Amino acid sequence: MRRWRPTFTCSPDSTAQGRRLWPGELARTLPGIRFSLDEWMLRLHGLSFDDQRYPELAERCRGLIWDTATQVIATDVAVILDWNMWSRERRADAVTRAGRLGIRPHLHYLRTPLRTAMAQAARRTDPTSHRITADGIAHLRDLFEEPQPDEGFTLHVIDATVSRRAGS
Repeated sequence: MRRWRPTFTCSPDSTAQGRRLWPGELARTLPGIRFSLDEWMLRLHGLSFDDQRYPELAERCRGLIWDTATQVIATDVAVILDWNMWSRERRADAVTRAGRLGIRPHLHYLRTPLRTAMAQAARRTDPTSHRITADGIAHLRDLFEEPQPDEGFTLHVIDATVSRRAGS
């Protein structure tokens, strides 16, 4: 088994809780290459995630990212997949793909209070991030299945509020 490859990032909300900052920091410290589905989708298609075409195009884009990430991993470089892995089913797919590569994945789960995520969403200006309302964040939070240690990856739970206070 190789060490620490690939690394997956998971968060309870699609936006606004620091998920984008953490993968960037992880990419610098491992080091590794970060792949952000939101950035790719916005640059390639310019679509909001609520556009009816988004799911099909996102799935194609996710496939392309996986193909590219597999090539990067073959060079023994860490990969950070920066997109939501809200459901146990989606995380199981990532674990299966990593297993085919002989890799035990790591999942970094940023636990963020709903109120904090809503406040951060209201201040968002990053053009590579989707805009989302407080109601949208609350809805997405309801869809989220919290990761469990028995899912096949090494789970790292980060309290995002504490991390930010510490200067992370």
